[in-house]
Amino acid sequence: MNILYEICHLEHSYDGQPVLAIPKLTIETGKITALVGPNGAGKSTLLRMLALVELPDKGVISCQGHRIQKNPASSLRRKIGWVMQQPYLFHGTALENVAVGLKCHGVAKGRHREKALQALRRVGFDASLKKPAMDLSGGQRQLVALARVLALEPEILLLDEPFSHLDRRSHEHLESLLRELSQKGVTVVVSSHDHLRALAWADAVVALEDGRLAGVPWVNILTGSIEQQRFKTGKIEVLLANGQLAGNRIAIHPRDIVLSKQPLQSSMRNRFPGRVTGLQEEGGCVRVTVMAGERFEVLITQESSQEMGLTLGQPLWVNFKSTSVKVFYS
Repeated sequence: MNILYEICHLEHSYDGQPVLAIPKLTIETGKITALVGPNGAGKSTLLRMLALVELPDKGVISCQGHRIQKNPASSLRRKIGWVMQQPYLFHGTALENVAVGLKCHGVAKGRHREKALQALRRVGFDASLKKPAMDLSGGQRQLVALARVLALEPEILLLDEPFSHLDRRSHEHLESLLRELSQKGVTVVVSSHDHLRALAWADAVVALEDGRLAGVPWVNILTGSIEQQRFKTGKIEVLLANGQLAGNRIAIHPRDIVLSKQPLQSSMRNRFPGRVTGLQEEGGCVRVTVMAGERFEVLITQESSQEMGLTLGQPLWVNFKSTSVKVFYS
C-alpha cells in the first residue's frame, strides 16, 4: 500500500469549539477516498487541511512523506487541485474562467483556449461558452470550477460535495470521470453526505461524526436496547455475536446483507422477511431498499439483481450474520 497522506493525533478547534479529533488516518495514493458524514462532521475542514490551506492546532499531517508546515513548498501545492463546495468564479465566461488558471500557472498563452475547451468537455459542461459564469446554474458553476482545476493536471484532486447541485446524468458522468482519473494514478478525495452511494463507488470510505472517526458506515442504523444477546428495536430482534453487550444503536454494512427469495439455511442467524420498496443504480451496483420490519439498504451487483429479477413490491428475505452487526452508543 502506497500512502499519500498520513494524519497522526490531529486536533483542531474554532473559537474554542472542537471540530476535528483524529488519532490516525491514512489516505492511499491513486485511490478514491470518500469522506462521509452529516453537516458539521468536519469534512470540509479536513479537506482544507489536505489542500494545505489550513494547519491543525495539534498533530501532524504528512503528504508524500513530507510533514506539512507553514508555507509548504510550491512544488507540492501545484500537485493539488481543490474545488470548494461553493467555488469562486471570476466575471467572464466559463472558458475565460478556466483560462485564468492556466495563465496563473504559466501555461503558454497560445494553448489557453485549447486546454480550457478540452477540460470543459471532459467534465461534461454543455452550457453556452459565451454565457457569463455568474448566470450559470449551481451545477454548471461546479463543473467550471472542476474544469479549471483539471486543466492543470493535478496529481491530487480534492472535491467538497461536488455532486450536490448536479442532475443524475452529470452525477454519473462525474463518477465515471473520477474513476478514470484514479485509474491513471490521480488520488481523489471527495466529501459527500450520501453514505450509501459513496460505499458503492469509492475505494475507501472515511465516516466522520462531530469531527471524529465514526467507525461505522452510517447506513442501516437501528436504535434500541440489548436484552440477553438480542438487540430489540420494537419492530425486530437482531441476534448479536458473543461479547456485544453494550450499546443503544447498531449498524449493518450494506454489503454484509444477503438477499434471498427464501430464508437461507446457513450460518446467518438473522433472517427477516420483507418487500422491495426501492431499486436504484449506484456507482455500478444496485441499491435495494427492503422493508423487513425495519428499513434495510443493500448493495448488490447488477448481475445479482438481474438473476433475481428484482421488482418493486417483490417479497424478499434479508439475511446477515450476527458478527456483521456493529454495536455502539450514539
